[in-house]
Amino acid sequence: MKNLPLSLALAALSGALTLKSPAGWSPGVRRAFVLAPGAATGIIAAAALLKGAQKGRELAAAGRVDLVTPAASKSDGAGSTAPPPSYVRADTVPSRKPAIALTALAGAVGVTVSGVLALSLVVDERIETWLLRHGTARPRLVMAVIAAVTSLALDQMMDSVDSKDARH
Repeated sequence: MKNLPLSLALAALSGALTLKSPAGWSPGVRRAFVLAPGAATGIIAAAALLKGAQKGRELAAAGRVDLVTPAASKSDGAGSTAPPPSYVRADTVPSRKPAIALTALAGAVGVTVSGVLALSLVVDERIETWLLRHGTARPRLVMAVIAAVTSLALDQMMDSVDSKDARH
């Protein structure tokens, strides 16, 4: 692990957060746990996508990038002096369709995050119930240890992937 204190701190935090059962949370807290991260992720994704689209339009308008001109017309060495065809729109008013599509994509990202979080609450409850049925005296403690060990294992795996990528 590249940063052992940070890895241990994150593992301890994930274990500590697992000790408290979401079944004891109020409905408002459960709703906030599911909706707030999804909304925040959707807003961040929308801002990033719209900013990227705007930057792409600015670069295309300035003639510095043309990602849609076919490569064959760029490398036509027949000696023709005609400029290669460009499929970048020439109008200065951007269409609303790409902005709507990007916003819908960002919304889908936010809904997906909220869906995964809602599913995580169900899975958490089912794991706790399964452990109780199989005679575990303190299922939340077992789940906390598993969460901490999994956090450390994932950190180690990511470090090994990073080191493999650095060698190539």
